[in-house]
Amino acid sequence: MTAAPWNLILIVAGGFACILALGGGVVYLKLSKRNASWYYNKGVDYYQNGNLPKAIESFTRATTLQPDFAEAHYNLGLIYQQQEDAPNAKQCFQSVLDITPDDLEALFNLALIEYDDEGFTVAEPLLLKALEMAPEDPDCYYTLGLVYEAQKKLAEAMEAYQKATEYDPTNINAFLFLGKLQDQTVQLAEAIQNFKKVLELDPNNLEANYDLSISLAKKGDWEGTIQYSQKAIEIDPNYAKAYNQLGLAHYCKEEMPEAIEFYRKAIEIDPAYGNAFNNLGYAYQKTGRYAEAIEMFEQYLKIGTDAEEEMEIREHIDLLKKKMLE
Repeated sequence: MTAAPWNLILIVAGGFACILALGGGVVYLKLSKRNASWYYNKGVDYYQNGNLPKAIESFTRATTLQPDFAEAHYNLGLIYQQQEDAPNAKQCFQSVLDITPDDLEALFNLALIEYDDEGFTVAEPLLLKALEMAPEDPDCYYTLGLVYEAQKKLAEAMEAYQKATEYDPTNINAFLFLGKLQDQTVQLAEAIQNFKKVLELDPNNLEANYDLSISLAKKGDWEGTIQYSQKAIEIDPNYAKAYNQLGLAHYCKEEMPEAIEFYRKAIEIDPAYGNAFNNLGYAYQKTGRYAEAIEMFEQYLKIGTDAEEEMEIREHIDLLKKKMLE
C-alpha cells in the first residue's frame, strides 16, 4: 500500500501564514513576523471601528518596532489630540517633526495644541514655519491670528485674520474676530463691513448681530443699533446684552420709557448684570426718579466695581440724595 500524497494548503489570515500538510497526520505551522506595517494597518482598522484603546496599542507597537515610522506617530498623535491628552499628543507630533521636520500637518496640529495650552510663544514659530511651506493656507493664518491676539499683538492678529479671509472667503470666524479687533481699535467702518460679511454668510449669527449693533452705536447710528439688537433678540430671546443695547439706543434718543423697559428686561434675565443696573440708574435719574436711581446704583455697587469707580458712584449717590432734599 502506497503512502497518501501530501496536500499543501497555504492560508493567510490575520497576519499568520499557515502551511498545513495534510495526509500524513502531521500539521506544520509557520508563523510569519508581525512587522511595524502590520501593526500600523491594524491600528487603522481599530480606529475606523471606533476601538481607540486598541488603535493606540497597535500604533504604539508600530513605533516601537520602527521608531522612524512617521505615519504611526502622527496617527497616534491624532488619537491623543481627539482624547484631549495634550502631553502625549505633543510628544507624538514632535516625534513626527524629529523624523520629517517639514511635515505641515504635524506642525499645524502641534501649534493648535500649544495654543490650547496657552503656549503662544511656541505655537507662533510653528505656524510661521507651516506658512513658509503653505503660504496660502487659510487655517494657518486664522490660527496664527488667534495666537497673535492672545499675545495682545493686535496689528499682527488683524493682518493674519485678513489673510485668512482672503484665502477663504467663507471663514466666518476670521471675519468675526477681525471685526471685533477693528471695533476695539476704533476702525469702525472696517468693523461694520466685516460684521456684515459674517451676516451675508450666516444671517442668524448672534455675535455678529450684537457686535454690529455695538459698532453702529459708537457711530451714533441708533436706528441701526436698534435693528441689529432686535435681530439678536429674535435669535436668542434671553440675550441680556442685546436688551441692554436696546436700552442704550433709546436712552440716547431721549426715549426714556423704552430705555427703562429694556434695561429692566436685561436685569430680569441676568440679575448680576452690573452695566444694566448702572444704565437703569441713569435712566431713572433722567426722569427725576432719584430714589429708584439711587437703588440701582447701590445694586451696581453690590455686584462689584474697582475702587476708583466705586468712589465715583458713591459721590454720585450723595449728589442725588441732596437733590431729593431740594
